[in-house]
Amino acid sequence: MNKNDADKIISSYVRKLFGFAMSRLSSIDEAEELAADITLQVYESLLKQDNIENPDGYIYRVAKNVYAKHIDGRKKATAVDGIEFIPDSRDFTLELMNSESYGILRREITYLSKTQREIIIQHYFHDKKISEIAKLLSIPENTVKWHLACSRKELKTGMERTRTTGTLGTEPIRFINMGHSGTPGSMGDTSNFLAKVITQNIAYAAYHQPRTINEIAEELGINPIFVEDEVAVLEEYGFMDKLSGGKYRTNICISEFNETYYRIYKEINQKYTKLFADKFFIPVLESIKVIPEWLHVPDNDINLLKWSMVCFLSNSLATAEISGEKFSVKRPDGGDYIAFASVEVKPDWDISEEENIYWACGDMNRYRCNEDVWWKSWQLDCHWTAGRGYWRDNLQEDYDKMYFWLKNQLPETAINVESYARLLDKGYLLKENGEYKCNLIICDSEKKWHEFLPDTPEEITELSREYAAEALKAELYGQPEHMHELLKCFSQNIACKLHTRMMKYLLDIGVLKMPTEKQAKGLCTIMYMGE
Repeated sequence: MNKNDADKIISSYVRKLFGFAMSRLSSIDEAEELAADITLQVYESLLKQDNIENPDGYIYRVAKNVYAKHIDGRKKATAVDGIEFIPDSRDFTLELMNSESYGILRREITYLSKTQREIIIQHYFHDKKISEIAKLLSIPENTVKWHLACSRKELKTGMERTRTTGTLGTEPIRFINMGHSGTPGSMGDTSNFLAKVITQNIAYAAYHQPRTINEIAEELGINPIFVEDEVAVLEEYGFMDKLSGGKYRTNICISEFNETYYRIYKEINQKYTKLFADKFFIPVLESIKVIPEWLHVPDNDINLLKWSMVCFLSNSLATAEISGEKFSVKRPDGGDYIAFASVEVKPDWDISEEENIYWACGDMNRYRCNEDVWWKSWQLDCHWTAGRGYWRDNLQEDYDKMYFWLKNQLPETAINVESYARLLDKGYLLKENGEYKCNLIICDSEKKWHEFLPDTPEEITELSREYAAEALKAELYGQPEHMHELLKCFSQNIACKLHTRMMKYLLDIGVLKMPTEKQAKGLCTIMYMGE
């Protein structure tokens, strides 16, 4: 065979020959030596053959012969002149790919750093010279050599160790109630970025303790390359922080329901809901006998006014002394919020079946304030508001349409057909006997509304502090230290979250009445038409 043909064949088999050697030897250094011997013997043999019908079979026989002599201690193989060519039906490449050691080698390569992984692949799998790799990666040749040396040591160590799958690899978690406190960006909020179960488990793996990408991968029992890509996005958007030593720590407030958490809240929620109601909510609500003239309330129903007032009275239970702004993360898509999620847990202890009625999405504020148009809106979604679609479906343009309808500037023409259909579907407008009517509370002045609300007595503020101190015990239970300051800040205002429990309690004792199906669509929504 001429030299050019032999060179082409050898070039295409360098990677395979190294893999063959690695599949039989645990030492990378020794495998490199064996691969070099095999390559030399194959090359010399090819030059002496005229025609080879099955290169895989031929080279496989040469490789086996050199390997056998290597094992016998003859490190320097003798020429293979005179080897009788016996066609071998086995596929050299297939056996190499299926070998256990080759699989381990490929696995260990994924645990290298991104730069080292690229250098190893380019050098051993794509036959690139050190100078070529240096140019490709824009780094000095000595740096490439250093990475090669370090990589070989890491690969050798890795191939000798047993990697185990962590708890999340066999029992992955799932997040529920993924949300935000603040303003979402153009790419959504926590639920958008953590939509995949793998991303949720990566975030959870680095929540209670900082971990490297490789440590996260081992915990999940997956390839580090997949972890690397997910972590890059989570870090870019502020859901993970990169620490020293190549470790990452999750910056999402993750709640994990447990029996201690449930027991504490079960005791304090029932106690304090009644105390707040008896001492503050009931006296205020029962004192309202007439709807102020600057308020439009659907059907002139004082009951609807009281529903909204429960939320605002709950907000007045805040006792914040520490600002939460420093915990909010400004994200590349324009978002500025604190991210939170809960781990889905199937309780193995007694739990009330009513818990799902206490959820809420709010307070949601929208506004458009300029010289031509001025309005603001407030809304809270809860169990009693007819499933309006939460913050994603609380659209600013809906209030724009309501503003123009209220100003008699939304004629019922063909161009506005979709606008009317949307407002009717949302329940902001109702159509009865061929006439439209507003189904929201409309306030002439935002200032008048806030003046209408009573001041919070010091006795109630002190009660809020007591509740916050008790709730903090539950919130801190099982939480990592880096979340403690945020949870302490949250707990200052945690009594505000009793709003839906207050609604249920006030319904049960008759202070509130159940809204009709039509009223529910506009419940707990206020639109301000002036400052």
